[in-house]
Amino acid sequence: MKGQKNYNLAQIIRKEMYLRSHSFEEQKKLHRRYFDLIKKAAYQGHVESMYDMGNEYDDIGYLGIPNPSYNIKKCFYWYSKACQKGHAEACNNLSVFYALGEGCKQDFSYALELLKRSGELGSVLGKRNYKMKLRDLEKTGKYLLSSR
Repeated sequence: MKGQKNYNLAQIIRKEMYLRSHSFEEQKKLHRRYFDLIKKAAYQGHVESMYDMGNEYDDIGYLGIPNPSYNIKKCFYWYSKACQKGHAEACNNLSVFYALGEGCKQDFSYALELLKRSGELGSVLGKRNYKMKLRDLEKTGKYLLSSR
């Protein structure tokens, strides 16, 4: 599979980042190497790397610190690419963008469709979110939003 070698190397570096104590500068260097490898793998069509790229640009913070690399357009792009290739969690995450209208036109029907697809692809979280949204629709007639 194209990109697998780069992805495997990236995972080794990722483990190194979390298993050992490094100075801040060393952590930055390791993260840069990790990022470069998953980016290369993502452009080679490796689906898990596409999802990881989406995570890199998502507004997921660490210890209450916002992600300095947050970029909604890049995040949306990479989750879309991974979802198109059948990545269950990417479909789940992408549904939030459509539900909120972030980086795209708001579309509750498509958000629900993405959750359903996520569950069908094997995401436990996607299944749970899909059932929860169906329950919300049944009870209130509305697609209830939760913030990101």
